[in-house]
Amino acid sequence: MTPTVRDVLAGCVAALSRPVPPEAGPEYAAGRVGVVSMLIMLAAQEAERCAGAAIKENADIRGLFADLAASCDADLAGGLAAAAREVDADLSVPALDAANARLRNLLIELHEAVERAGDAAADAKILALYVRMAAGRRL
Repeated sequence: MTPTVRDVLAGCVAALSRPVPPEAGPEYAAGRVGVVSMLIMLAAQEAERCAGAAIKENADIRGLFADLAASCDADLAGGLAAAAREVDADLSVPALDAANARLRNLLIELHEAVERAGDAAADAKILALYVRMAAGRRL
């Protein structure tokens, strides 16, 4: 599971709302506040760009599907072609994340098929997409 901004902030609230046990000492309390502060800063960075990153990533995945669908077996090709035609109509973060999860699962299926087929050119395109996806999500 990849935690959402909401999940991270809820964890921060929980961590800050629990009193520090007296035996933990001031170093523990300072450390906990430091970790929570770092998580809040990372959540803020993610919140600023998560919708844009998901829209770009979904479009890139769909573009790859459109490019590679014709080279796959009929069942997979149909699913790839259908996914390639989709558009992100609901731009809320939960909807974008749900679409991204579906697309990533199909991307994994495509990558497995490409590896079984030994298609080095398609494999290189998928690996390049993974690199772009990771760069787009870097904090």
